[in-house]
Amino acid sequence: MAEIYQTTLTPTKLELLADWMGSQRWFAAKGRTPVLRRLGGYRLDDPDGQVGVETLIVADESGSQPVVYQVPLTYRGAPLGGADAAFLGTMEHGVLGTRYIYDGAHDPVYARALLELARGQVQAQHATQSHTVDPAVTGSPHPGAEDVTFVSAKVLSGEQSNTSIIYEATDAAGKSSPVVVKVFRMLHPGQNPDVVLQSALAAQGSPLVPLPLGHVTGDWADPAGGDERCVGHLAFAQEFLPGTRDAWRVAREAARAGEDFTGPAFDLGVATAGVHETLAQVLPTQEADEDRRAALVAGWRSRLVSAVSEAPALQEHADHIEAIFDRAAAASWPALQRVHGDYHLGQVLQVPGRGETGWVLLDFEGEPLRSLTERSAPDLALRDVAGMLRSFDYAAGSIERESGFFDSAAIPAPVQPGEGDPTDSGTPRQWAQASAAAFVQGYASAWPGADLRTDPDTATLLEALLLDKALYEVVYEARNRPAWISIPLGAIESLCAGPATSLLAPTTPDSDEPDRSVGQPAHPKDRSPETMAQKKKAAGEPAAVDTTPAEYHSAPLPVDPHELDLLVRGGHGDPHSILGAHPFEGGVTIRAFRPLAQTVQIELPDGSLHVMDHDYEGIWVRQLDDIEVSDYRLHVTYGDDYEHVQDDPYRFLPTLGEMDLYLIGEGRHEELWKVLGSHVRTYPGQMGEVHGASFAVWAPNARAIRVVGDFNRWDGQMHPMRALGSTGVWELFVPGVGENTPYKYEILGADGFWRGKADPLARHTECPPATASVVDESHYEWGDSEWMQQRAGNIEPHNGPMSVYECHLGSWRQGSSYVDLAEHLVNYVKDLGFTHVEFLPVAEHPYGPSWGYQVTGYYAPTSRFGSPDEFRYLVDKLHQAGIGVILDWVPAHFPKDAFALARFDGQALYEHSDPRRGDQPDWGTHVFDFGRPQVRNFLVANASFWIEEFHIDGLRVDAVASMLYLDYSRNDGEWLPNQYGGREHLEAVQLLQEMNATVYRRYPGAVTIAEESTSWPGITKPTYMGGLGFGLKWNMGWMHDTLGYASLSPIYRQYHHHEMTFSMVYAYSENFCLPISHDEVVYGKGSMLRKMPGDRWEQLAGMRVYYAFMWSHPGKQLLFMGQEFAQEAEWADARSLDWWLLDHEPHWRMHKLVKDLNHLYVSHPALWELDNDWSGFTWIDANDASGNTYSYLRFGHADENGERPTMAVIANFSGAEHHHYRVGLPKAGPWKEVLNTDSVDYGGSGVGNLGQIVAEEVPWHGQPYSALVTLPKLGAVWFEPVSGEVDEAEFKAAEAGPSIADDAPTGSLRAQTPGQSRPELSQSPVAEDQPKASGIDPADLANPRVGTSGGHASTGSQARIDADTEPGEPG
Repeated sequence: MAEIYQTTLTPTKLELLADWMGSQRWFAAKGRTPVLRRLGGYRLDDPDGQVGVETLIVADESGSQPVVYQVPLTYRGAPLGGADAAFLGTMEHGVLGTRYIYDGAHDPVYARALLELARGQVQAQHATQSHTVDPAVTGSPHPGAEDVTFVSAKVLSGEQSNTSIIYEATDAAGKSSPVVVKVFRMLHPGQNPDVVLQSALAAQGSPLVPLPLGHVTGDWADPAGGDERCVGHLAFAQEFLPGTRDAWRVAREAARAGEDFTGPAFDLGVATAGVHETLAQVLPTQEADEDRRAALVAGWRSRLVSAVSEAPALQEHADHIEAIFDRAAAASWPALQRVHGDYHLGQVLQVPGRGETGWVLLDFEGEPLRSLTERSAPDLALRDVAGMLRSFDYAAGSIERESGFFDSAAIPAPVQPGEGDPTDSGTPRQWAQASAAAFVQGYASAWPGADLRTDPDTATLLEALLLDKALYEVVYEARNRPAWISIPLGAIESLCAGPATSLLAPTTPDSDEPDRSVGQPAHPKDRSPETMAQKKKAAGEPAAVDTTPAEYHSAPLPVDPHELDLLVRGGHGDPHSILGAHPFEGGVTIRAFRPLAQTVQIELPDGSLHVMDHDYEGIWVRQLDDIEVSDYRLHVTYGDDYEHVQDDPYRFLPTLGEMDLYLIGEGRHEELWKVLGSHVRTYPGQMGEVHGASFAVWAPNARAIRVVGDFNRWDGQMHPMRALGSTGVWELFVPGVGENTPYKYEILGADGFWRGKADPLARHTECPPATASVVDESHYEWGDSEWMQQRAGNIEPHNGPMSVYECHLGSWRQGSSYVDLAEHLVNYVKDLGFTHVEFLPVAEHPYGPSWGYQVTGYYAPTSRFGSPDEFRYLVDKLHQAGIGVILDWVPAHFPKDAFALARFDGQALYEHSDPRRGDQPDWGTHVFDFGRPQVRNFLVANASFWIEEFHIDGLRVDAVASMLYLDYSRNDGEWLPNQYGGREHLEAVQLLQEMNATVYRRYPGAVTIAEESTSWPGITKPTYMGGLGFGLKWNMGWMHDTLGYASLSPIYRQYHHHEMTFSMVYAYSENFCLPISHDEVVYGKGSMLRKMPGDRWEQLAGMRVYYAFMWSHPGKQLLFMGQEFAQEAEWADARSLDWWLLDHEPHWRMHKLVKDLNHLYVSHPALWELDNDWSGFTWIDANDASGNTYSYLRFGHADENGERPTMAVIANFSGAEHHHYRVGLPKAGPWKEVLNTDSVDYGGSGVGNLGQIVAEEVPWHGQPYSALVTLPKLGAVWFEPVSGEVDEAEFKAAEAGPSIADDAPTGSLRAQTPGQSRPELSQSPVAEDQPKASGIDPADLANPRVGTSGGHASTGSQARIDADTEPGEPG
């Protein structure tokens, strides 16, 4: 029984939900922040008593009408491994402490309890009363359904309006009996059609639906405030059919290949009619009287209005559509009955052997945008027919979108009755028309009512319903997938151009039923080689058939049987030396590996077919005498009555050239990403172009590698890769693989185990928590040429203005994509006047709360926010707005997740093999082996990759101190000294120098920035002078000292006065950036506002004077997001910034101050031009400790008249105003007050100097002139001279240079601290994996592979089809 505590929760459940729900696909109000009110809920028990399980029923009131949602949650005391995507955030529980909150559907504890509830095996508990059963929430097992036992569960991925949980379960006999439970997300009072209709069909023994197991019913308060509680279905459990595919996928494959689908479409029509007939028999029907007709037609017209509102271009067709609706309203209508309501190819499964048709219908819930009342009302059965016909159109449209075009004007005109061939699948549109016609034919053959092919009233109704469905699709796509809206718009245009008569006519007069095998030709018996050749000749193509019996085939090039066996079992490291074409005895031996094939034939460019002989366990061979082979195809059959025509991956030359391999071997390939990883390629040939993708990966210790993906159903047996010589590079070109294809490598280690690995050079990945790499090809056209040209001309960016806005993309405004950020973030930053943004790491990472610092995909922008090209779009828009882009880059360490770099080829490869060098103990990560040239190459090329491919302007290198010291965060005995016995990590120094030198050489105008917290000398000294070569270094000492000072009450600051001046002692030892970063406002450190002492006015004033001091201090500045408007709470990555604070005056006035600081900073060169030169700064008075006041001068370069821009800064950190405060100045006359942080514009009290002061000839502070100044408490003022000559004495103090204290640092190394605590790293879960044993003889795994088939001449390995393919160009 659940124990309910009466305590505090921070944040509350509804606050957590509001931040999270808006990004969920089932949330209907896209783009709006939920406004939630709790209506009800219930709890379930965890048998182990460790996990809290609760279902909340809430109303979202952000729109005009409340929408009710069901949200199951689980509450845990520790993170749930592998559930990052389901993580809502943490909550502080007044009794139980920190609780980790997850979407319950992804938690096995909830999944098990829900299944048992639906089967009536457990009872729901009351949401607010301990140890109390909730009788309003009940589970109802389906009569006759057997009990099942829970084993495991996972959430079904894909686009859904609800959430489906897939269960691995067993029946009473222990046999696998998988189950799916649909959790209804959007709730409506009343009976859910999905439950009612499928239960009714199953009760009649229909094989056309899955067998129901049970459902859950519950209640909740009326969101409209009524007294009666609403009752409705919450979840539905059914039989799950694994190993099946939905008709959408099957149909798309057929459409893409141009295969005939009329047979399966005919059977689908028969199945649809069968479901309609059963529903009409077991559930009530209604006469289509005038009222019901009017209601349905009114619904059509309402959707027309909605569609025109979403897509105004439809207005030109509105009158025509209304006329069609009028004709349908006047037609003769059949009785109304219950229907599927949202019928399309995705709602049907292909289940071979199930019933007479092999089809099973799913999801009878109806269209999600309709009300439950509409979806539950009897309707025209033709509505489902129209839905399926539109789905065929969508299948064709999706293929056209993949091909890069969609032109509604190009849709063929409707075919008239008796015209056309239903098996003509030449284009996607023709395919769709043929399939739709066959579906109609099948439906008409089984439906007992009027024949929709011949009855004019039925045809009229169908035309109206097709339009109604297309209008619904317009509304849906406009709100959810705008890129797809062209498909329904094109259909509406076509339907308005003429009636869909081609779909209603019989396929051919008195035709036989079409063949029912997917992709099967009309007469499979005519696929013999002889018949195929005859067809070629009939088409005018030359063809010949080799009918030589197998016993007369010439002997092929011999191969050691052990080598063949090794290839079959996956352990061969050089498959191209066996497979493909090889010269032999004046001819060519061709071998192909096609396991389970029944026949394999070779097709040559002349059209001739040559039967191959089975050689050994799926390896086929044929010797072709007296012939030269420059191109060929394979024709393969598998007993499915279909001939698969394939290109052979093993006939292509390597995609890497000799120079590429040499540079990789030397660790000097500066464009590594262009040759390793996956790349879409096209090769010419005598038999036509071959499109595919090449894969290349460095894994020198591997014994074999296979590439796996959707293209081979994740079974890599047919796609082993080759080792290219002794370089450690493995490569394979796979024909037919296109962009957006997910893939991984299966790597066989020396230990005999296979490991699945993501591609280290992948440029695109699946969205976490999925871990596969994705084939990527950029199509982006940049629009930032002006920015890039200006950048290239600025070879010293560290001497220019740089005010940086540091941003975590995932929490700046949660739910935003790269495209969203390209509008909102860009406009926001531009308005604030920041010159640059700095993104926390964007490279792909598996665990969101690591903030990106646990990188697994170094060459891929995270897919959480969109595609790589969409990230390019964000950078492009920033550049076009005049904003530079800096990325956090993490070369210091990487996570131990098994799918990524750790023990990549079965041994330590990217990491050092000795944990004293290869592990970071505090953070639970590996450290790169900086001494291995190829690892350094991986990182140096990665730095170039981001700058070149994404136009990044700078890299901020994370945790440099951890790289520089071998004893960083290690005790004696836990680290290995360098070759000289010291603790300096010389190889890491080499990496950093090489990276910086490469970046500054290849990309003039780019900048690198070091986060380095020690006194290592020469961080920003050029590499040719022995330095590390960075452009800037974060001044962690300034940050620590100034924040410590600012956090003190003013009365105590006089005793710490020189914490604010100490930074000028070493200010010119490096080029500095002053950071107030994410690290300073997280993990209990509090926001900038909360760091300040005093009441709220004093806190805000303290921030204002601090920012004015920061912006005017030598060095660039960086501010973390949220601090620009005085965020109240410290930063939390699991929620958005508190944007609502900008509705409150103190916060928008702080926002205005930062905006003005930026604009003043950029427009006054004195504040940045000589940041890195001692002549740009001099103290006026650094010693007014009792007054808590600091004054100094900033200068820029002299102009052609010898005048230097000057700014006087006076900052009063005391709690009292200073009146008649005399300040020495270098120039007489008026000085304009350009900034006063106490201005009422910024929320201050308005104490100031009436806009200017006047310097008189009274020497003071070592300056020839001085002025009396009024200083507001906790305020800063900036002054600049109004005009005129500057006295020669102006720069005397500056020329003397800043004074250096006797105890100032000399640049020598000092003892290391224990290291930096980084919970975002140390608390990251590690994805484990279970290697698979290969069973290969250890003797065959003893040595690394050395390939011989990479284009190098050797006996029996040179016939790599060299006529029409070229190797990759050298890097």
